[in-house]
Amino acid sequence: MPSRPIRTLEDFRDTGRAIRAHCSHYYVCSHEAQLRLEMLAVHLGWTFDFYDGREHLAGRLRCSVCGYYFPDFALGHAGKPPEFSGTHGAGTAPLSQDELVAMQRARVLNTASEMPWVGKRKGGRQFGR
Repeated sequence: MPSRPIRTLEDFRDTGRAIRAHCSHYYVCSHEAQLRLEMLAVHLGWTFDFYDGREHLAGRLRCSVCGYYFPDFALGHAGKPPEFSGTHGAGTAPLSQDELVAMQRARVLNTASEMPWVGKRKGGRQFGR
């Protein structure tokens, strides 16, 4: 039995989901924040359909750091930062020191038998000739 899709602000609240806004003024600002559903509901109502009205919502939201409009949105669980790896690794989940050491050791073991690249490439254009 398929569950009801999460579309309205009320659905997000009832299921413990969150809407995060990421400033789209990429070269100047990298601010991101979880939106307060209660505040959105005061202005838009609990029945506001996020998917149908997200362009309207983006036009009303302004970055509190740089003042730029039209943020990008990411959906997830409330109170938990996203663990996806976006542009340049932003939003990655931190690893413990032990996990990092184990990964480094595995990387060294995997590359120990490889020959370093030496000499001239075969084929292709040779620059400087």
